Amino acid sequence: MIISLLQTKGGTGKTTLAKCLAYSHIFGKKFSSICLVELDPQGTILAWHTQRSQKLNEKVGVEPLYERDEKKMVNILETLLDRYETLILDVPGESLGKFTTRFSVSLSDVVLIPMRSSTNDEQSFVDHILPILEQSVRTDPQKAGSFFIIPTFVHPQTKPKSIVDYFQAVMPEEVQCLPAFLPHRSVYENFTREGMTLHDYAQSVKTNARQFVQAKKAVDDIEHIGQEILRILS
Repeated sequence: MIISLLQTKGGTGKTTLAKCLAYSHIFGKKFSSICLVELDPQGTILAWHTQRSQKLNEKVGVEPLYERDEKKMVNILETLLDRYETLILDVPGESLGKFTTRFSVSLSDVVLIPMRSSTNDEQSFVDHILPILEQSVRTDPQKAGSFFIIPTFVHPQTKPKSIVDYFQAVMPEEVQCLPAFLPHRSVYENFTREGMTLHDYAQSVKTNARQFVQAKKAVDDIEHIGQEILRILS
């Protein structure tokens, strides 16, 4: 199983989602082993994971893949699939060429596209991502139905149906909207200190009632998103 999170522009919560889903409890129960594959040469995930070196016996591994030769990339991913049940690809933003985006779409079973409900994000999607998805379906018709928007930085009190209806109205028919979203919460900006996962962070603030409540809400957000992803995979 290969799941990719991609977005050609930054600031949509893509890497946050990749990390949180890889370490979510619902993914941990479903998959015997998970590899978070970092395709971004900036190395944000690898730097974060290095701080987790003291965490032993985890089901989640992190592997950097900065190669740009397609054949070599396929060989590396095949090796990883021999070691892990599921790969989660964190695809870097790309303004030109979009080699990694195209490569990831072609190999993934599910493509998740974090996106804010803004005209800038929507236009960027139409200009940079949609042509890649359409080409993928022309090449492999079975890809139809594997592309999903994950709304991000949504107001926490927004009803899921409202945001789903919005994206279904503005997106082409080959792209669906996941009925779960990432709300705007400050927790997502702070939990990664010292290599912590979202669950680690929640445990670290248990003595602070206000912070713990916010952390628990963030955990529930991710578990709900993970539940919806598993539903579409079933």
